[in-house]
Amino acid sequence: MKYDIVVIGAGHNGLAAAIQLAKQGKQVLVLEKEPRPGGAAKSGEVAAPGFIHDLFSMNISLFLKSRFYKENQHELAANGFKPVYSSHPYASVFPDGKALTIDTDPEMTHQSLSSYSTADADAWKEFDALYDQVAPYLYKLMQRELPSLRAGLIVFRALLDLKIKTALKVSSQLAKSPRQFVDSWFENDKVKSLVVPWGYQMDYAPDISGGAAFPLIEAIGHYREGIPFALGGIQTMIQAMVTMLEARGGELQTNTWVNEVHVEDGEAQGVFLNDGTYIEAGDVIATATPTQIADHLIDAKYLPASFESKAQNYQYGPKTMMIHLALNEPLRWTAGEDIAQSAYVHVAPYVEDVARTHTQALNDVLPDSPLLIVGQPSAVDVSRAPEGKAAVWIMVRSLPAHPKYDALNEIEPGPWSSIKEQYADRVIDKLAEYAPDMKNTIEGRHVFSPEDLPKEDPNLVEGDHMAGSHQLFQHFLFRPIVGYSRYQTPIRHFYMIGASTWPGGGLNAGSGYLLAEKLKSRSFFKFSPL
Repeated sequence: MKYDIVVIGAGHNGLAAAIQLAKQGKQVLVLEKEPRPGGAAKSGEVAAPGFIHDLFSMNISLFLKSRFYKENQHELAANGFKPVYSSHPYASVFPDGKALTIDTDPEMTHQSLSSYSTADADAWKEFDALYDQVAPYLYKLMQRELPSLRAGLIVFRALLDLKIKTALKVSSQLAKSPRQFVDSWFENDKVKSLVVPWGYQMDYAPDISGGAAFPLIEAIGHYREGIPFALGGIQTMIQAMVTMLEARGGELQTNTWVNEVHVEDGEAQGVFLNDGTYIEAGDVIATATPTQIADHLIDAKYLPASFESKAQNYQYGPKTMMIHLALNEPLRWTAGEDIAQSAYVHVAPYVEDVARTHTQALNDVLPDSPLLIVGQPSAVDVSRAPEGKAAVWIMVRSLPAHPKYDALNEIEPGPWSSIKEQYADRVIDKLAEYAPDMKNTIEGRHVFSPEDLPKEDPNLVEGDHMAGSHQLFQHFLFRPIVGYSRYQTPIRHFYMIGASTWPGGGLNAGSGYLLAEKLKSRSFFKFSPL
């Protein structure tokens, strides 16, 4: 059978593209190699029965800002997707037993900051105001192709609104590294360390230039709005999308491995499956990184040497470990009972610790004390754990793909399959320094090492949870590679979307939606004006 569209990969971007194209009356088939859809957006009872963990992605704030969500929110809700917000979005804890908490109530946040520095509490208000000079334009930019006329108009609008002098001042701030940025705003080390970890989730270590925008957007955005999770687990969002697709006649096949995209005369005409089955298609869309396209999906003889070279040089960032804990009670933080209400707790503890970890990971060293982003989903959504118990989600940043040394000389380096539980013990030891009784409350745990992540989602190459570095050389109109930022490839009728393409990682549904709009308009325009 011939389909108008074949989508390779049932992550949220693949599903978003498929839904939007099915809305246009296209016959759409989505092929997913895993037993269930979702990519990096999956949930399940991995640590112990009754405890629902989002395996990788959990924060849905970008999804709720997306054009896809705004267009489809009522149908998503009717199919079981419901966001729940925490009014206690995040906190940082420190070795002296103290903490800094951010609340959506400005007065409570002001009090928390004032307990360390009245000057920083006042600076936070100006920091908050800077958000209004950046976020509206950045979020709009994330909803447009780069480069494009409409994206250019957004930049022009920003220049008009801010005036040239202010725009230059803001640009100068955003060009700084995260450390330079917080140093220019705050005096207290605890306040600085509250902001910097948000950048490191996007591969912006403290001393990476141009990384200031992301800690600003995340720190203030969550302060204003809270942090949203999907009620019942992120899989409810994915299942709602699958239901929407099938309601429009679209099809999803899981446990289906695409072996190769069939190309004739420089044009994609279908796909071959691992069992030899051929499926004809008018267009093929792959939620894949450039290296996967060059190494696996397209025979090298069909690719220009320049594209293949750029694809092979696509850069991945330091790696991530995920640890899921089932606890028989919520974490009892030394810093205070209220910390157990925060959606996320950063355990860095300070900016210099994050910088050291980054250097160690880049040099193939197992870090002595990595950054922990401790998610407490059951504090926000009580359905995630049995009554009185707690589900805990830990993102460990950052780690080497192939460890050669151990900073503490305690673990014999080797493949992650042989050392992941030992390293997870180190993580638990660090967490126990801030929540001393927690080891006795563990009913179960599950560890995803950097080696395990791509087994669940091939785009998480060697454990890079962002599917490619987001540093400036490979972001915005340079993502994924120069000359191919608009979802096209050298092969006609073959397109790439997903976290490796603009607007990048995170649950933003951006590339899937934008490509669907591009294909919708291509009969009228040689290039999309989006």
